[in-house]
Amino acid sequence: MPVTGGLSWSLVGPDRSVVQPVERYLAWLTHIERSPNTVRAYAHDLKLYWSFLAARKLAWQAPTVESLGEFTAWLRAPADNVVVLVGGDARRERRTVNRALSAVIGFYEYHQRNGMQFASSVIDYSRSGRGNYKPFRGSRHRCGQGGIPIPALSRDFAR
Repeated sequence: MPVTGGLSWSLVGPDRSVVQPVERYLAWLTHIERSPNTVRAYAHDLKLYWSFLAARKLAWQAPTVESLGEFTAWLRAPADNVVVLVGGDARRERRTVNRALSAVIGFYEYHQRNGMQFASSVIDYSRSGRGNYKPFRGSRHRCGQGGIPIPALSRDFAR
C-alpha cells in the first residue's frame, strides 16, 4: 500500500487486468487494518467466487440467494479433475466454506454501503458468533440511517 507500505492482495481477471470491485474491497480491508492473513484468505475466496461466476456466466452485480447457495455447493463439490476414492471426502471443510461466504457477503456489504444496490435478501443481516468476520463495527444491531434492526444469521450458515 502506498501510504502505509504494507502488503495487500489483488485479483487479476482473465484479461490480466485488476478486478476493480475486489481491489477496492481488499484495499479497504487493508486500510482498516485487518490481518494480512485475513486479506490474503479473502482474496483467495473472492478468486474462487469470480471463478464460479465465470463458470455460470453470472454478473457479480446481481447476486441472489440461489446463486450463493449454488456457490456453496460448488465449493463443497470436488473439482472436475479430482477422483474421489471410496470412503474419501474431496470437498472443502465447513469452516473453509463459511469463510468464503463471509468474504463474499462482506464484499457485497462493502459495496452496498458505498451506494450499490443488491437484492436485500442477500445481505440484509449481520453475522454474530465467535470467529465470524464483522466488517462494520456497530452494525450488529442496527443498519443504515433508519436504524432498522437486522436479524442475525447462525454461525454455520454453510451447512
